Amino acid sequence: MPREVSRVGAYALKRSLGKGAFGFVKLGVQDKTGRKVAVKILDRENLLRVDEQEQLKAEIKALADLFHPCIVDLIEVLTNETSVFMVMQYCPGGELYDVIRAKGALNEEQARRHFQRLIQGVDFCHKKRIYHRDLKPENLFLDENGDLCIGDFGLAALREDEEDNNLRTICGTPHFAAPEVMGGSRRLVGNKNFKTVNTKTRTEGYDGAPADVWSCGCILYFLLTGVFPFDGQNFVQLQMLVQKTEPYFAPQRISKPCEKLIRGMLVKDPAKRWTIEQVMKSSWFKTDYEPVQVQESKKDSRHYDDEDPALEEFWSPDTGLVVKTAGESSMSEVDKMRPIKQLNAFELINLAAFDVESIFDEDENTVSNATRFMSKESIDKVQAAVIKRAEQDLNTVAKRKTLSRVTFEDVNNGVVVTMRTYQVIPGVCVYDFSRDEGGRDRFHAWFQKLRDPSGPVGALINIDDAQHTAP
Repeated sequence: MPREVSRVGAYALKRSLGKGAFGFVKLGVQDKTGRKVAVKILDRENLLRVDEQEQLKAEIKALADLFHPCIVDLIEVLTNETSVFMVMQYCPGGELYDVIRAKGALNEEQARRHFQRLIQGVDFCHKKRIYHRDLKPENLFLDENGDLCIGDFGLAALREDEEDNNLRTICGTPHFAAPEVMGGSRRLVGNKNFKTVNTKTRTEGYDGAPADVWSCGCILYFLLTGVFPFDGQNFVQLQMLVQKTEPYFAPQRISKPCEKLIRGMLVKDPAKRWTIEQVMKSSWFKTDYEPVQVQESKKDSRHYDDEDPALEEFWSPDTGLVVKTAGESSMSEVDKMRPIKQLNAFELINLAAFDVESIFDEDENTVSNATRFMSKESIDKVQAAVIKRAEQDLNTVAKRKTLSRVTFEDVNNGVVVTMRTYQVIPGVCVYDFSRDEGGRDRFHAWFQKLRDPSGPVGALINIDDAQHTAP
């Protein structure tokens, strides 16, 4: 894992925004301008395999060539001998997935606004022969104006071979991946229901454009209903539903024109599935449609520094991608034994609408995937109860422990959770839980079991915080 740092280049690093397989993302603030950015920190030691290196290259190359209002902007890339730092546009509104989980499904007017930007961004990618292949609400972010931006191009594919237009890598997220993409998964080998699909996907490949369209259709359905169009208890069951069934359209949630659009995007046969052009011509899409203004190039505002030959291939004269060395002198170790943070009187005024992350950052419209509770009991008592409950009843191991932070790992489900402790006033603490890795639904299920009122932790929650807990 990349070591914790407080600075990189011209940016002071603040709180953590998220964590992934190869590193984590932190909020950065530019020294001179105060501009906020998201800094993706990747550990070189975790990028030893060729496919992992290629995934990083794919994301950098894709973002370097995509300058569009509906796509998260890659500002520059900084490096040192241990890490790669991708400095990106900061979207304070958070992930669209968290918005839906926190506030519920959107009405058609709200969903259409986001969907129009999603389709414009995807259309721009496709015209540059770039296919995202992992479109899902977790990879859609809201900027300071609440506008949608597409991010996380780690699985993006650039189609350069004119003779063979098909892709063969099985990737993406099962609930949002097209049937022709997941059909080649090894988990379906030997299942007679998928024999034909397996053979075709593995030998002939698939077209990235209709695969992205399918994902967009699933996303629109999720925005309008708050649930997945297809959902099974395991991967094989999920794929059976994808291949054999149609989603349910509740008339009170989805109008007929919108249903027609979604059905067109979720056609099983990719050759008959609606194209991006057909989507943009649909009556539902065109309602109140105002195309975004696209700037031709960003190369005038970017510079190249070839101090790191290992990343030289990321740069091209067309995009002018920044690749610079992050000097070691600009970085310092973070004290890992931080004291308990105490909130001041001004922060207590907003306790009725309490949100831990908004206290440590000025952005009030951030929707967090964190969940929390308050207690008057001693920190040691609460921490011990949480660890006991997590380890004995939830198949979770407490990996790292300090006075103010404990990290738990659910090996079976791949969920990693961090509990942070903050003192509100003497004798009252907030215990804030955030998902570092793993699925959000599993994380929320884990937390609800942890704080069950009939359990040892629930008995220690002696302050009414129902309105402060994320759903």
